[in-house]
Amino acid sequence: MTKSPVISRHRFGFFLFFVSALAFSVSSCDIFNDCSSSNSYSMRCNGLYLEQCVYSGGNYRWEQYKNCITGCPSDIGNPSCVASTCSCSVQSQYVCDKGNSYRCNGDDVEKCVSLDYYNGYVWEKQKNCKSLFPESEIVESGSCSSTNEYYEPKCVPKIKKAFRGKWFRLDDKTDFYLGTNGISRNSYYSTFVPDSITKIDDNMLEVTGNDETFRLIRNSITDATLKLNVKKAFGYTRSPSGSGIGGIDVVLENTQDSGETYEKQSGSDGSTQFDGIVSGEYDISVGNTKVTQNIADYLNAGNFYFSKNSYIYKALLNSTNEVYYAEDRDNSEEGNRYTVYLRIYNLGNQDASATTISLKTDDTSVKVDAKDEILGTIEPENYVSYNFSIETIPFSKTTDLKNAVYHDIEFLVSLKDIDGEIWEDVVTLRIYRKAVPVYLYSTMSNPFILLSPHREIMSMSSVVWVPYRPDAKYKLIAQSLSLNTEGVYSIGVGSWDKEKWDSDRENFTDVSNYEPNNQESQAVTVNMNSQTTSYLHKNDIDFWIIDMSK
Repeated sequence: MTKSPVISRHRFGFFLFFVSALAFSVSSCDIFNDCSSSNSYSMRCNGLYLEQCVYSGGNYRWEQYKNCITGCPSDIGNPSCVASTCSCSVQSQYVCDKGNSYRCNGDDVEKCVSLDYYNGYVWEKQKNCKSLFPESEIVESGSCSSTNEYYEPKCVPKIKKAFRGKWFRLDDKTDFYLGTNGISRNSYYSTFVPDSITKIDDNMLEVTGNDETFRLIRNSITDATLKLNVKKAFGYTRSPSGSGIGGIDVVLENTQDSGETYEKQSGSDGSTQFDGIVSGEYDISVGNTKVTQNIADYLNAGNFYFSKNSYIYKALLNSTNEVYYAEDRDNSEEGNRYTVYLRIYNLGNQDASATTISLKTDDTSVKVDAKDEILGTIEPENYVSYNFSIETIPFSKTTDLKNAVYHDIEFLVSLKDIDGEIWEDVVTLRIYRKAVPVYLYSTMSNPFILLSPHREIMSMSSVVWVPYRPDAKYKLIAQSLSLNTEGVYSIGVGSWDKEKWDSDRENFTDVSNYEPNNQESQAVTVNMNSQTTSYLHKNDIDFWIIDMSK
């Protein structure tokens, strides 16, 4: 009799375990999952896709339910599908903790958002500013600008060096600043984003934005110069003035444009000079010390002392915009008297106790009335005022200056503390030979803008006294862009014939005279001791050059 095969308990148990394990393996391994009515709507992972078993078209089948990459962009995290669930492993540099906040990351605008498959927030790219403002004749590229993390940053144009600085809107006479951080209007914090910027010439631009088109005239230069000396301070030497010290970091940072920054180290003798600066207000940093000063054309900022502690003196003019003349307006045989206002700063971190001051110059082109004074204690990051008087001497009476246009006078400022330590600084005044009147009359409300040789706007009135500059040229603009009227105007340099103006005002008819001159390259020249009459029609611009060399 044939026996039936017998399976031992041990073998039968192993067989059941194997079958159960195989069944479990098939049900847990996604790619072998069976899609049927018994597991309808179940999920499985298929690579980076999450699939669901659904009934469709008379059959059960696997259909894509989610793409795990969608909720985890590969540029900020690593997507995966595990145990029928999408997940995301975020790179640490993209992790953030304030949802719906913003930041600039280079040229990208990023927002802090939550991801579908990540328990937290990540920085997600919203747009690239560089692509929004491609390079042009004026624009270097687009950049991201932000002052508040809760507002979406603006994409702004980064302006090329040749066009950075202050500009002036002709029709409403408001200030603009074009820089590495875009364009600001009236103040540094009022950002203006243009639709387009077109170059009319090197000194005039046409701007479109906010549903308006207007023109800007340059109100600064890109080739200003700064000179200073770095010296040893208290704790390094006891000798007056100390000696120059090289290798000290000197940094200039434009207060309206942090991107307009210049850096270099002082030379072996401590002297430092920066050329090719965009004119404007700058923070001047030497080592750990910092002061703010305006650089319009050329500035000799004197001595900066280098020290890691204690107190540090710095003497500065209260204003760099004051103008001084050697000759009296009405009598060239006499000079002028001026009060010069100084500020004596303590740039250190300790009180400068019982400071005394004295001032002198060896220059014989001025007479100085300066008294030694006790300034008292100057606290850190503060200043005290000190004033002195000068009487200028006409250049015609000074042998070395008979043919000079201007002359720079250095005043030595000596400061002594209660320990007898002496600090010396230098303050420089530029004295111009004489003042010249520019007469500006019009039948319209003042249409004139007068620019100095370094393109600063000068205060306007019917008569403007300006330095005699046969070595440089003034620019004058007459414009009716902001006026609804048109009319006759006249320009006189150095002299004025009222009867001629009265006659021209009544009888002038040649409206095509001097046209076209609506660009600086077409400007008409007005010479010394001459008077010119012209006409402004509606929405007109006329450019003039004042040449005092003839």
